[in-house]
Amino acid sequence: MRLRRTVHVTYASEPGSPDLENEDFLSAGPRLAVVLDGVTPMVRTDTGCRHGVAWYARTLGGHFVRLAGRDDGQVTVPLADCLAGAIVATRDAHAGTCDLAHPDSPAATVAAVRLRGDALDVLDYLVLADSAVLLDLGEERLTVFTDHRAGDVGRRLRAEGEVPSAPRVRSFRNRPGGYWVAADRPESAYEALVGTIDATGLRRLAVASDGATRLVDTFGTYDWRGMLDALAADDGPAGWIARTRETERADATAEPARRRGRGKVHDDASVAFLRPTP
Repeated sequence: MRLRRTVHVTYASEPGSPDLENEDFLSAGPRLAVVLDGVTPMVRTDTGCRHGVAWYARTLGGHFVRLAGRDDGQVTVPLADCLAGAIVATRDAHAGTCDLAHPDSPAATVAAVRLRGDALDVLDYLVLADSAVLLDLGEERLTVFTDHRAGDVGRRLRAEGEVPSAPRVRSFRNRPGGYWVAADRPESAYEALVGTIDATGLRRLAVASDGATRLVDTFGTYDWRGMLDALAADDGPAGWIARTRETERADATAEPARRRGRGKVHDDASVAFLRPTP
């Protein structure tokens, strides 16, 4: 039996604006790392929920961590089942006070990794919507899991000659042929990207909200391997988010034709970085 590896864990989370509550949720430890990104409603005062998106992300994330972290040594519950159970528990926590049928009822994206086995050499992953999981498996093998279906809806509408407005894209939420987020329907958990891989050669991994991947997928100043390299540096996740903010501010002041960012200037940003020992 291989000896269990130790795992070095660093993380950071920062709201997009100091005037608004952070709507991300982050939990990270040597076996389980989870990031949720609360879905910003079109009108913050019209969601049908008196609690708000930040409450939803925290509550859902807490239930998910509780369920996914259970390990009786015999049976490990699949991450999709854990997420479905967390959605039900969160739904039940506010079904009596809030309108869960509202089209902008609070929701969240979810990304998670779980290391298990005596040597932490088995890895489960789950990604629902546009948060990301990055895995450096050694020998130049870098794998990125993210869910592009919301973007695919917009691209499909453009191809059909329609301007993909936010309300129009939102109308495809949690329906076949559209995209899926964690909201009030537990079946959305089974639309997530999930899998289990051999993590024997795992060198490092990251779990991030889309606000923490903008230097790669929005601004293009880093590639995924460069992101992992930056997260491994002395300033780690906090430094990565600081560089993201610098780039966002510079982009916001550029001439319109040169701007690469779209929508909000800053977004809530959360990233966990795990580095197992050899």
